[in-house]
Amino acid sequence: MLQNDRGNLELDRLQVEIRKYMAETRKFMAEESKLRKEAFWYPFAVGAGLVTAFVAAVGLWPKL
Repeated sequence: MLQNDRGNLELDRLQVEIRKYMAETRKFMAEESKLRKEAFWYPFAVGAGLVTAFVAAVGLWPKL
């Protein structure tokens, strides 16, 4: 009986550990998706910043 309880406790512990790893995997997958989206849009954000800086410089040029 004691051996059976010990086996059940071990199985329960393993199931809890598996659930923990599955949750961690889902978290990493969501983070990876977020990073992929950010990596896709980063060049557009940089380009928009450069265009804005260029337009500001051209706008200020005649005032100097």
